Amino acid sequence: MTTESSSERSTPPALAESPLRVLQIASMLRSGGVERWLIDLCPAGSAENLSMDIAVAYGGDGLFSRRAHELGIPVHYCAGCTNPLRFLINLRRILREFGPFDAIHCHMHAYSGFVVAGAWLEGIPVRVVHSHNVVGNDRRPFARRLYMALSRTLIRLFATAGMGPSTVSTEDLFGPSWRKDRRWRVMRCGINLNPFKTPVPAQISKSAFGIPEDALVLGSIGRLSPEKNSEFLVDVLKAVLASNPNTYLVLIGEGPLREPLERRARELGISDRLKLVGTRSDVADMLRGVLDVFLFPSPPPPRGNEALPIAVVEAQAAGVPLVISDGVTTEAIVTPWLVTQIPADAGARMWADAALGQVKLRNAGNQQAALSEMEASEFNCVQNVRLLARIYRGS
Repeated sequence: MTTESSSERSTPPALAESPLRVLQIASMLRSGGVERWLIDLCPAGSAENLSMDIAVAYGGDGLFSRRAHELGIPVHYCAGCTNPLRFLINLRRILREFGPFDAIHCHMHAYSGFVVAGAWLEGIPVRVVHSHNVVGNDRRPFARRLYMALSRTLIRLFATAGMGPSTVSTEDLFGPSWRKDRRWRVMRCGINLNPFKTPVPAQISKSAFGIPEDALVLGSIGRLSPEKNSEFLVDVLKAVLASNPNTYLVLIGEGPLREPLERRARELGISDRLKLVGTRSDVADMLRGVLDVFLFPSPPPPRGNEALPIAVVEAQAAGVPLVISDGVTTEAIVTPWLVTQIPADAGARMWADAALGQVKLRNAGNQQAALSEMEASEFNCVQNVRLLARIYRGS
């Protein structure tokens, strides 16, 4: 078994007992809110005497795999996701070669059923399943429904704890009666708030991206993909330009719609107003130093699959006014005075009007107030670490 990145394990604070060892298991470490949350969580765990490794089903270089290496987080490549038997054989090798581990925490939605079954066979005492999506089931092909039924059965049999960041994501994986089982709960995916407290570097500015400092900048964070409704944002930009010609759109993220987005902007004659800046690690600085209004138009299921988008939480922590869709659960709203929520299919004109109406909320006072509310909320990463430490210790 190969290791995707190898580095010295960072030494935890000197405490009386040995660190509790946890293996986080995810699909990949390339980009995305869940990946960013994991990379924040692992070093934060040292405050509770937790030592965490990450195993990924898909290798390859990416922003967060590089960040893991910089932070000294061991990352192991567990190939074979398309074949559960092969995946479990590779997982067993990781558990034996790099363990022993006291707990595993799986972030692969329904596939987690196979993972916790394999971890049980290896004698891992604490087996946690985390739902980060809302995939539904009713309209899926029969084979997919059968797979989901099997996976949920394995989770019920072999998971010792499970959670989702919202009610709908928890129900999606653990069923409508999840509240009757003490193992399942809602746990928000908290963020590291420290980057939102430091001054924005001088190099992070509108002008650094070829945007006039007095321009109105709309922006979004997330995978450039159909389930995020990314192409719609170009239509919104066109509609806003009709009212404010000095407007730009900045999209943070990568995905299969990058070229279609560029093509759509050319067709509308606004390609110079679209800035695709790729995946970035300085999201807190980008939000505070560049964006004026944050847009998040993900549709509800079955077109969309948002559990509780971390990007929406980050935008609120930065004090940026938001316009979000009805595909985002209201559980993601911490600062309601900063957020306008409208239907994903309301049309570009309505989204443009909503964005223009939010501009007046962009000020330093609101930014500080929003950060204060976020610190006291469940979305503070510190709260996640404390709760997970109790779960990993079986208490």
